Amino acid sequence: MADKPQLLERLQNQLDDSLKLRVITYLGIVRALKKPPVFDSVNIGRSRIFMTSLLHSMGYFSPVITDTFHIDTVRSKYPYRAHVHFKVTPGKVLRLDSIGYAFRDAELQRMALRQVDKSVLKKTEPYSIQKVSDELDRLVTVFRNNGYYKLTKEDLFAEVDTVVAALIDPSLDPFEQIRLLDSLRKKRENPTINVVFKQHPVKDSSRLKKYYIGNITVYPDASYEPFDSTIHDTAQIKNYTIIYNSRRFKLPFIANNVGLRPGALYSQRRYFRTNNVFTSLGAWKNVDIEMQERKGKDSSLPMLDTKIRLYPNTKYNMNTSIETSRNVSEILAVGQLFGIGLNGRLLNRNAYREAIQTVTNARFGIELGTNIIQTLQASLAHSINFPKFITPVKIRTDSLIAPRTLLNLNASYTDRLLLFQSRSFNASWGYEWVKGRRREDQDQVGQRWRKTWQYIPLNYEYTDVIKTDTLRELEKKISSYKYAFNDGLIISQVLSLSTGIEKDNKLTLLRGRIEESGALFGFIKKLELGSLARFIKIDGELKHYINNPHSSWAFRAFAGYGFVYGKTDTGTIVKENNLPFFKAYFAGGPYSMRAWQIRRLGPGSSDAYEKGGTSAERFGNMQIELNTEFRFNITTIAGIKVNSALFVDMGNIWSTEYDSTNRKLPEASFNFSRLYKDLAIGAGSSLRFDFDFFLIRLDWAYKIKDPLYANKNDGWFNDLRILNGQFQLGIGYPF
Repeated sequence: MADKPQLLERLQNQLDDSLKLRVITYLGIVRALKKPPVFDSVNIGRSRIFMTSLLHSMGYFSPVITDTFHIDTVRSKYPYRAHVHFKVTPGKVLRLDSIGYAFRDAELQRMALRQVDKSVLKKTEPYSIQKVSDELDRLVTVFRNNGYYKLTKEDLFAEVDTVVAALIDPSLDPFEQIRLLDSLRKKRENPTINVVFKQHPVKDSSRLKKYYIGNITVYPDASYEPFDSTIHDTAQIKNYTIIYNSRRFKLPFIANNVGLRPGALYSQRRYFRTNNVFTSLGAWKNVDIEMQERKGKDSSLPMLDTKIRLYPNTKYNMNTSIETSRNVSEILAVGQLFGIGLNGRLLNRNAYREAIQTVTNARFGIELGTNIIQTLQASLAHSINFPKFITPVKIRTDSLIAPRTLLNLNASYTDRLLLFQSRSFNASWGYEWVKGRRREDQDQVGQRWRKTWQYIPLNYEYTDVIKTDTLRELEKKISSYKYAFNDGLIISQVLSLSTGIEKDNKLTLLRGRIEESGALFGFIKKLELGSLARFIKIDGELKHYINNPHSSWAFRAFAGYGFVYGKTDTGTIVKENNLPFFKAYFAGGPYSMRAWQIRRLGPGSSDAYEKGGTSAERFGNMQIELNTEFRFNITTIAGIKVNSALFVDMGNIWSTEYDSTNRKLPEASFNFSRLYKDLAIGAGSSLRFDFDFFLIRLDWAYKIKDPLYANKNDGWFNDLRILNGQFQLGIGYPF
């Protein structure tokens, strides 16, 4: 059942149009009516009827709605104003007592009972008309997946019991009437309802026939021009007739992607799967599947001849763009504020005549910071997207959505002014697929979960670092810098999962990722003692949103940990303690702990990075972060939405640090007993300008609890002054 705010919104939507007001808000303070309608008490009754119908459809038993209104006079543009108040008592929720199936056709009855466990309706759950409709949709899907091509929702109906209807039967026995009156009394105390799904009398016998797939003809390069058979060629591939007028596509590739099979029982699932496969490949802009019942008596079975027309998309697409962007996952590109980049992109939608997509992307960007321009970067990337799994052993992908193989190549040059220059190369081979059910495939209507998986068995990254004198000076003060900013080799494999669940006005997103580097190649001594990094890195993120008409709540939880176990030969063999800087965690900035500058928080409650007057960037092997925002609308100016938010950030990073005497600093490492001392808390407000296609965000935050001063009142409210906050400029939402 809907919660109170959602129910209130739905009831407000049922008000008659003449009772709805348009209110304009200026600067979030001044509210003005715009062309208010003329009051008519008749419309109160209409609204009450609409709201009662809504409550009945949602399963509320005997709702009571009362109304009052009064008219006052005010000195304004509208001297007479009517105030209308509705008091809604929904009553008790009607719950399901039993769900049954009584179809006239024995085969339909058998299929319905076989999948009764997948029913949308469950005993004791609240009743609603929408759920009954969803169950009818599910049953139709089950039947159409088993050959009933012509059967529709109009052929089925749901019958609900009602004691009241029986009581008004004049032929009812008096003793039976007493029993029903007692049953009615019990229903008022704990109202329940029985639902039975039935079949309308058959008017067209073909609706109860099972259809089979007949001839299948595919037009891979169809045109909207009138068809001319004299300029087309015909080929027979795997029992499919393929009619084509060019060599734009490989014919076996076309046949392999058709989900329908000649002679097979018609299945709506396979029909939609065929449509979705060709649509998702991108090489075609439109897909049309036409089915015609075979006429005549040349077949003992009802047959459907099928024509699949594929209308090709343009092969190449090239564009350039100027963007403002940010990247929170790659340290080589992220900065204190935001970056500006020039992008050039070339897309090939049909490489190698098999709808293989290739993308070549060139980018030059700068990152703005305290020194105006603090980073320069140039990169060239090329990716190939194969619309199938390419593996040594064949893997069945019938149950997967959009399986594909990904090859990525990337080279970049980064100049972090005053710190270092780096040259990086990355190559990876991996697989991506979606596990779940499409809306049209599913047997249980309303079940829309999907899980996107990505597995990269081979990921190669090499970074060559050229240090500046500034960085070398920092290495003398911060011992961990000696091992952080070095040439780095990553030979890893990566597994990631992302999924989401949306229900009513709530959205939950979940992401998990695990990466290991050097587990196998680390046994090669030269690599282990060289630049190869050996680690296991795990992180997860949970986001939850509650959306209301004019406001929303946003929650985020993130946790990550990197276990480092490699060694380095620096004349003597040294154990590695921290992740490479381009794989490490960091906090602060416009997308993390906003009361701190980017990479200026942590590790833990250690002050090692503050000594000697340094303001060095900090990196960690572990991170915990919790964020909460209350977002709300203010006004609209010249079509630009002006919004705001109040937020709280809590978290920190931790690492393994040593002082100049090689003594381990316990304040920098994670220890559960120190968690309270180590946690940083920031809070503030935000002003946001929403242009629909992008959002500019101005955040102002204060350090409510600073772990750097953990020994002084546990870091609470240290040097907290009005102007002693942190300004952050961001593009898009922080999470």
